[in-house]
Amino acid sequence: MEVSKRWVVVIIFLLLFASPVYARDYSLDLAKAEITVAADGTVHVTESIDYTFTGTYREVFRRVYPPPGGSIAGIEISCMPASCQSRVDRISGGYELVGVLPSPTPDRITFVVSYDYYRGLKVYDDISELQYKLWGDEWEKSLSKLAVTVELPGGSEGEITYWLHPDSYTKTTSTTGNTITVETGVVPSYTWYEIRAVFPRLSSPDPSKALIINQEGLSEILRVESDYAKKQGKAANLYKLFWLLFAVAITLPYYIYHKYGREPEIDYQGLYERELPSKSKPAAVNAIMRGSIGKADMNAFIATIMDLVYQGYIELEDKKTEKSYMGLFTRTEEDVTLKMKASGDGLLDFETEVFNFLSAYSDGGVLYWQKFKGELGRDDRFYKFINRWNKSVERQIRVERLFESTGNYLLMGFGIGTLLLSIIGAVLVLNIYPPNQFPEVKKAFVPGVSLLVIGLVSLALSVLNEKGAGRFTPEGRLYHERWRNFRRYLTDYSALKEHPPESIKLWDYYMVYAVALGVAEKVIKNMSLVVSKEQMNTSSFYAFYYHPIFFTGFNQAYTSSNPSSSGGGLGGVGGVGGGFGGGGGGAR
Repeated sequence: MEVSKRWVVVIIFLLLFASPVYARDYSLDLAKAEITVAADGTVHVTESIDYTFTGTYREVFRRVYPPPGGSIAGIEISCMPASCQSRVDRISGGYELVGVLPSPTPDRITFVVSYDYYRGLKVYDDISELQYKLWGDEWEKSLSKLAVTVELPGGSEGEITYWLHPDSYTKTTSTTGNTITVETGVVPSYTWYEIRAVFPRLSSPDPSKALIINQEGLSEILRVESDYAKKQGKAANLYKLFWLLFAVAITLPYYIYHKYGREPEIDYQGLYERELPSKSKPAAVNAIMRGSIGKADMNAFIATIMDLVYQGYIELEDKKTEKSYMGLFTRTEEDVTLKMKASGDGLLDFETEVFNFLSAYSDGGVLYWQKFKGELGRDDRFYKFINRWNKSVERQIRVERLFESTGNYLLMGFGIGTLLLSIIGAVLVLNIYPPNQFPEVKKAFVPGVSLLVIGLVSLALSVLNEKGAGRFTPEGRLYHERWRNFRRYLTDYSALKEHPPESIKLWDYYMVYAVALGVAEKVIKNMSLVVSKEQMNTSSFYAFYYHPIFFTGFNQAYTSSNPSSSGGGLGGVGGVGGGFGGGGGGAR
């Protein structure tokens, strides 16, 4: 008995103290960027990113994207203090700069990349403009510190004006001559940080290296930045007023939730659903399960393409091409082709829209996937299509049968109404009872702040979570619970292994909904463990299973095709957040 107790103590000790030893993680401690704008309009960038590793990693990487209508050249990659092998991979819409780490993985390494942007700098009739994302929103880790120098061609301090977005990340900034220096605090993961600088017009810009825009730009840039500053100010005021609203009206939000927001009781105790819970189209399932109620996300678009493949309107094919580089070596490049049927007869309206959209990008009924995704962000067609298409999906799903939004609308109206009353009340109180003349009015500070708290939470709940004060109908709650349990079944390896779909055809059908539910990568992994390779080879989605990049890059393309993010094509002044550069990276 004494021996067994000792073993228990040993095991507990190992569980508590041994597990951190095998933890695998990395951090981004410091990133430095030097941006130099040449007299011909070339934007040269040198970046160094300090990594700290725990555990084993094979590579570090940096994703970069050319400006709309522009290109990237002169890529160089290195590591310090230990050297690393390097390579450049093409990805959808850009490049992945990779450093292959030495073995064993060093505790710390500095990854250094440099490259030139062509046609990223805008040259107007009156000024030159650099709008550049110093840090992109595709980094999965937060950055502890960013240090940047931006060197502009000519101009003194008084001739250079710049803005930083969002300015809340900025720690220090200064200008010396024609050089801007910026230092930030922590930049969170999946967050961009941008500079817009205007300076005297280049005297002889090269049209192949700078974007020449035949209009004056300064007045419009000043208007955009002024509007942005005003919005920041209004946001801060709204935040305070929301807190005030919350404390005064504490009972009304509770009443709204109690009367309209409590979910109905249903007689359903299921743990898994091993068959499709309903005949809903994948886009409709996505709109209920993933997005705001009735609002589909990008997975719905991809799932609809998959469903068209499943129905036989499109055929997927894996395509491999041997390409020779300078006659010295060859490389196999892989892609996926989509072969379109002659027509989309028999499809629902929103399915027909997707079929016709893909057909418009095809060449003789054949669409090359990588080329297709690269073309989506070049103009505003994709942005406009997705917005129209989402409305078609809304018309299809009949949300009112599944969800009651009355409580949410009441809570939203309450939040907005209390916010307006708070503004008017504050103005009246401060004008009628100036605090310097009526010190007693300061006693209203505490209940005033309490009112703002309730308003903020009420409006935030109604905007960010429609299910907070609204509720499913009994039919809708059953629908939601059953589809949630189907998603649980797809992502639970033990459940799939014990009760796998009976055929590869059924696997394909389930995969369409896995994409709609946002769990495709997990299901592909489980599927590879349950289904033999011989069966996988007979799948309609064979090319998809071996190319998980099939469903990546669309959000980037949607953002790039947004007219407000690019100034409407390749010319004009961009909105805040519309600068080139950015991207992301990490380690793997």
